[in-house]
Amino acid sequence: MTAILRLTELGFSYSNDELSALARVRFDTFSDLVDHGFYVDGHPGGIQVFLYYWVKLFGMGEWAVRLPFALGGVFAVYFIIRLFTRWFGEITGLLTGAYVAFLEFPLLYSQIARPYGAGLLFSMMMTWYWTRLLFDEKPRKLYAAAFSLSVAACMYTHYFSFLLALIIGITGLFFLKRDRILYYISAGTGAALMFAPHIYITLNHLSIGGVGLWLTKPGNGWLWGHLSYLFNDSVALLLLTAVIMIFSLWFGRKALKLNKFHLFSLLFFILPFLVGFLYSRVVNPVLQHSVLIFSFPFLVALLFSFAGNFPARFSGALVLLVLLLGTAQTIIGKRYYSKQHFGEFRGIAVAIDKWNSQYGDSNITRAISINNPWYLDFYLDQTEGGRTTFGQYDNRGGLQLDSLAMLLDSCKTSYFIYAWTKPVPDETDDIVRARFPCICEKADFGGLATATLYSRGNTCIMPKADTLFKAVFGPENQAVAGICTMDSHEYSKGFDGRLSEISKDRSGNLTASVEAFSDSVIEGAVLVVSFHDESGETIHWLGAPARLFVSRGKWCNVRLTVTLPETITPDSRLKMFFWNPKQERLKIRNLTFTSEEYGDKLNKKHIK
Repeated sequence: MTAILRLTELGFSYSNDELSALARVRFDTFSDLVDHGFYVDGHPGGIQVFLYYWVKLFGMGEWAVRLPFALGGVFAVYFIIRLFTRWFGEITGLLTGAYVAFLEFPLLYSQIARPYGAGLLFSMMMTWYWTRLLFDEKPRKLYAAAFSLSVAACMYTHYFSFLLALIIGITGLFFLKRDRILYYISAGTGAALMFAPHIYITLNHLSIGGVGLWLTKPGNGWLWGHLSYLFNDSVALLLLTAVIMIFSLWFGRKALKLNKFHLFSLLFFILPFLVGFLYSRVVNPVLQHSVLIFSFPFLVALLFSFAGNFPARFSGALVLLVLLLGTAQTIIGKRYYSKQHFGEFRGIAVAIDKWNSQYGDSNITRAISINNPWYLDFYLDQTEGGRTTFGQYDNRGGLQLDSLAMLLDSCKTSYFIYAWTKPVPDETDDIVRARFPCICEKADFGGLATATLYSRGNTCIMPKADTLFKAVFGPENQAVAGICTMDSHEYSKGFDGRLSEISKDRSGNLTASVEAFSDSVIEGAVLVVSFHDESGETIHWLGAPARLFVSRGKWCNVRLTVTLPETITPDSRLKMFFWNPKQERLKIRNLTFTSEEYGDKLNKKHIK
C-alpha cells in the first residue's frame, strides 16, 4: 500500500521548490554547482548533488526525477515498522507504519523531489542502527558503520534531519555501555569527518537568513495546528487514534509500564520542535510543517506504544482496518489525488500557449508574477508554441504596481494575459480590468496559481454586474451633466449607510468604481471604501490610488473590488467616496457600487 500510494500520480506539475532545485543543477562543472547551486541556498548540498548527477542520467521528467524520492518514502516505512517493532512490539510498529503510509503529510512530501522523503528514510535508518548499536547484546562494526553513514546522510540532506541526528547522538551518550564506547565514538567521528567539507557552506547558510526572509514567526498555538495537520486535519482520524489509545490502555491497565523508549519517542519528537520554535522566535523563522517530517513518526509510535496490549486475535484485523480507513480518508476525504497541493506551472504554460495560438501571439500582451522566469520557460519549452515574452515577471506591490499600470497603458494589443504562481497584491486584477474589462478565459488551479485572459471587447464570460448604487452629482457638487469637479474639494459625495442597504448577502464581491479625468499626473487621490462599527470606529479600510488607473488627458476607470471579511456584518456602516487630499485638479463621474460574482463562481475554462 505504501508503494502504491507514493508511486501513483507522480507526474503532476513541479512545485516552485522543485523547479528551484532543478534550476540550480544546470551547471557544467561541480565547482559551479557548489558555488551557485547550494552555497547560496539554505539547505545542505546532498540532495542538490544527487539531482545534479541524476538528471544527467535520466533527464528532468517529473516521474524520473521524483521516483527515487518516492522510493525513499517507501523504504522509510519499512524501517519505521522495524524500529518501532523493536521498541514497543509488532502491533505498534505496524500501526505506526500504517499511519505514515496513508497520512497526507508524509505521502505528499515523499512524492516531491525535495529532501523530505529521503531525509525521513535516513532518519529512520539512523535511529534503527543507533538502536542496534546501543541495545543489541553485542556491538557490531557493521552497525557502527551503518549508523555513521546514516548520520552523515541526515547531515547532508536537511538541517532538521541533522538536528535530529545530533539529538539522538547526544542521547546515546547517556545509555552507552562500556563495551561499545569505541564503536560509538568512532561512528560519530566518522560522520563528522564526512560532513567536514560542508562546514563552510553551512556557516554561510546560517548567515544569509534562509526562509526567514519570507516565513513568519510561529505563534504560541503553532504546535496545536501542526498536530491537527499531521492527522489530515480530520476529526475522524483523531477520534480513531484516540479510540486505539484508550483501548490499548484499557487492555494493558494491569501491567502498564514506561521504559526508555517512551522517553526517546517523546524527546525525539518534541526537541526538534522546541529548537525550531525558539530559533524561529528569537533568531530567524525556520519552523514550518515540512521540517518536522523527520521526527513525527516518534509521536505516532508514542501514541500507539501500548497497542501491544490488544488481544492477539484482534491485532491483524485492527491494523488492516486502520490502513483501509486511513487510506480512504486521505484519498476520498482529503481528495488527495484530485486537489491542487502546490502552485501550478505546467497548466499555466499550457494555458498561455493555447491563448497565444488561438488569439495570436502578437495580439496579446503578457505579464506574470513568478520567482524565476525559467520555472515557466521549462514548461513553455514543452509546448507547441515554445517560449514567449512577458512585460513583467514580478509583482510585490509598490512600484511594481506602477510598472504594471505603465505596461497596461502603453500596450496596443486587444488582449492581455496576467498570470501568477505566487501571491500578488489584491488590486492587481482591478488595475488590469480597468483597461481590459472583459475576462475571456481563466485557468485557476485551486487558488494557488491562476492565468487570466482579458480583452478590451465584449467577449466576457462573467455575467453582467448589477448596479447597486450610483452617486448623483448636482450643482451643489459643482457638477455639470453628472461630472463633478474636484479642484477645491477633498471629499466627493458618495455612499454612507448600512451594508444591508445595498447588499443582502455575501454571495458576491462589491466593486466600487469611478471615472476620473486629469490633465496632470495624479499623486494622492484615492477611491475609498471603509467599514465602521456602531461607535464610528473604522474596522476595515480599502483604497485604490487613482495614479494606478488614470492617464493624463482622458477619462479612465478606477476600480476597487471589496471581498467582505468575516468581521463585517449586514449592520456594519459602509462608506464609499472619492478622496482628494491634495485637492488636485481632476474631474469624476459615474461613482458606483456594483455586485460581481466571486471568481470561483464564474464559468471558468480550466486548462489542464
